[in-house]
Amino acid sequence: MNSLFIALNMLRRTLFHKKGLLLHLLIPAIAVSLIIGLLGGQEVHQVHVRYINMDQGTMGHLVLEELASLPDYRLQAETSEVGLKEDVIKQKSSVAFLIPEGFSEQLLRGSSAEVTLYQLSTNEASIILKMNLDSIVSRLQQTITLHADQGLKGSTLLEAVDKTWNQMKKHQVNAHLTDYNLYVNPGMHIVIGFMLMFMMVVVNNTVAVIMEDRRQRTMARTYTAPVRALEIMVGNLLGSFLVGTLQILVILLVTRYITHYEYGLPFLPQFIILEFFLLASMGIASAVAGMVRNSTNMSIINSLVITPTCMLGGCFWPISLMPEWMQKMANFVPQKWAIDAIARMASGQTLSQMWMHMGVLTLFALILLGVGSVILKPGEAEAG
Repeated sequence: MNSLFIALNMLRRTLFHKKGLLLHLLIPAIAVSLIIGLLGGQEVHQVHVRYINMDQGTMGHLVLEELASLPDYRLQAETSEVGLKEDVIKQKSSVAFLIPEGFSEQLLRGSSAEVTLYQLSTNEASIILKMNLDSIVSRLQQTITLHADQGLKGSTLLEAVDKTWNQMKKHQVNAHLTDYNLYVNPGMHIVIGFMLMFMMVVVNNTVAVIMEDRRQRTMARTYTAPVRALEIMVGNLLGSFLVGTLQILVILLVTRYITHYEYGLPFLPQFIILEFFLLASMGIASAVAGMVRNSTNMSIINSLVITPTCMLGGCFWPISLMPEWMQKMANFVPQKWAIDAIARMASGQTLSQMWMHMGVLTLFALILLGVGSVILKPGEAEAG
């Protein structure tokens, strides 16, 4: 019971005031949401495509109708070929195409006909557009060849092709794509990385509160009451853990249900991994505080511990981009294990398969909390 009172007092001093709520809950949630908006979005936008149809027959119109039925494109007609080229040069459109004059006549004669593509550089959008146009033209050629082989010519051939194409446009037989989401959003490591960084900052602040209690002998006075040293230690650690847990919950709830970011894994497994990382963060903060032994010097943790370990652990860029020797060093920081576990679960693995990651994070916590337990000795005052 005494430990619970100490933990609740930690919450009151850390979070239950305007400054604490702003710094430890609202700002981290807003910052991660902004990062999601800038880097982590998964929204697929339509490709803006401008075109000119110089064909006087029906085939050019059929190509445009079929392309417009695809959800990936937003088509806009241009009036001249010069204007079309200027649109691409001025980047008003990433890609454009021109259906040449006599396009229908060439197809009906059995000759090959091509759509001219305009682009500044080859990119994914232009390649896919080219493939779609080639596919539509190829199907038109096959339809014309099929009816021409039956002896149809002239207006009869054109009428038969038009009827066949109208039936084909109904797409009575369609392919259904099932996306099992067995991939990881490339921006997710940055989102998770900043989340881990904010967690480490809030844990450092709670440890600073503990150190301040030692400096002012508040902890020693508590120890003179009928409260055991173990209860004081458990209460302070529990309070620090609760503060970090509230921050995790707020960030996850905001990013999942307000900004609607898709992490690619269920809420509970992600929350559990972050809780294991929270324990490791408490170990790092207490270990460094035990070596610093002066609350006025706690600010060096932010510059000498949090930022370098976050950089090494892959919070700001993928670990695969670093030199091999740095990739090996990343195994000695908990951020790497937390990000890797979440990425693996987002790609389809389960929480039970993350036993090694959770074990490593627990080992970080146990060793570092043992080293830093000196700050929780209530009978000693902090050095001046």
